[in-house]
Amino acid sequence: MNRPDMTPFEPEGPTPLLREMPEAAPFPVDALGVLAPATMGIASATEAPVAMCAASILAAASLAVQGLRDAQTLNGSAPASLFLLTVAESGERKSTADRLAMKGVRDYEAELRMNYDLEHSLWRDGHELWKSARNKIISNRKADNASKRVDLEALGPEPQAPLKPYIVASAPTIEGIVKHLPELQASLGIMSEEGGAMIGGHSMKAENRLATCASLSAMWDGSRIDRWRAGDGVEAYTGRRFSVHLLVQPIAAQELLSDPMANGQGLLARFLTCRPVSHIGSRVRMEQDAVAETQIARFAARTKALLSRDLPTVDGRRNELEPPILPLSIEARDVLMRFAREVERAQAASGVFEDVRAFASKTAEHAARLAAVLTIYANPDAPEVSGKTMAGAIEIATFYANEAARLADTAIVPPEVADAERMRRWLLQSWSEPFISAGVAAQRGPFKVTDRARKALQRLETYGWVKEENGAQVAGKARKEAWRIMRQVE
Repeated sequence: MNRPDMTPFEPEGPTPLLREMPEAAPFPVDALGVLAPATMGIASATEAPVAMCAASILAAASLAVQGLRDAQTLNGSAPASLFLLTVAESGERKSTADRLAMKGVRDYEAELRMNYDLEHSLWRDGHELWKSARNKIISNRKADNASKRVDLEALGPEPQAPLKPYIVASAPTIEGIVKHLPELQASLGIMSEEGGAMIGGHSMKAENRLATCASLSAMWDGSRIDRWRAGDGVEAYTGRRFSVHLLVQPIAAQELLSDPMANGQGLLARFLTCRPVSHIGSRVRMEQDAVAETQIARFAARTKALLSRDLPTVDGRRNELEPPILPLSIEARDVLMRFAREVERAQAASGVFEDVRAFASKTAEHAARLAAVLTIYANPDAPEVSGKTMAGAIEIATFYANEAARLADTAIVPPEVADAERMRRWLLQSWSEPFISAGVAAQRGPFKVTDRARKALQRLETYGWVKEENGAQVAGKARKEAWRIMRQVE
């Protein structure tokens, strides 16, 4: 006699709601050149996926160098900035790997804060003296306006408060970043180990999504960032650089990757996205790795040293960058040109990049940016990008282009199918009883609306994962509306 919670499949069996995703290709570590040791050091220390460690290293390196030079592309110049999106399950050691990659950045921020405390104290005293002197000039009844203007000019402009000692925002709203740009450093990072909070937060709500996509695209492009508000006027900011790395769980990533606006605005094409093969269940080594620790420490020291360099700014502007362009060597340009032609052909009908043309059209620029990051990290004063470095950057860009194509096959999922898949996973992983009702599913399952839970169960029935019954015991009560859960016999 079969137990009720072990109901065999019907002869055909349930059918998948989503297409099976092919496995990710290995990350081309050797192509990272000077960044390869740190990547493998973190992968060894954490046993996290190499592609995830590489993304964290690339993000930290990009943040460290983006303010120093711009990249030369086939069509002009672009920031040496990278936007990365890494999809990984909870428990994949995202936080640990990213924390190790960002150690040099955090050390630099700690130094900024120490200096800020002293500078802010000196500024506050000087500002009070300036205000007092200005008030004295203005309130002097014995002086005429012409004399007052001379005295005010001699007094000089109002002392500016020191820039805030932060370069990384972990859980920001885009509106918040733009609002505070006047008092922030010129080179910034948006780095979050819990990127789902940003994707599902205020910035990506329906009423804010278009503005957020537009602002992020402008940040990647290095374009002017405008802020128009009824309450506090109009502002425009140029000469800023941004690097982004969002580490997200698959559910949150699905929401972004299938967002028509993010795709239509070209935002996703600006991200280097990957979903590495999970290492959960195969991590067995527990001892410390002295070589890995040395590699990680060297990377931290190098990123901190690069961040500590003086940035090229517009005369008279303390946080408006004017980075010189790092040129391509003749060989590097030839290699990149051949690659661009290959990618263009691959976008044709039936080509490997036909379904990801938006990303593919930017792949050559991604390669140019990656080559600039690798070159500047190795030598901020390098005369040009070498052909060898460009070849490595192209290999990395190709990996991400292939990932974009792989993920695109499963990214566009209708909301009702996504709901049914979430319900299916909850039933099989978290609900042990043989039957379920829409009401109980709404109380304890992934949705809190009975009608939404009912529709998900009805769709699951069409795929063979549940079967409607004429009443059953669910959660200790007799229910008129109930479905039997079809669990596979091991």
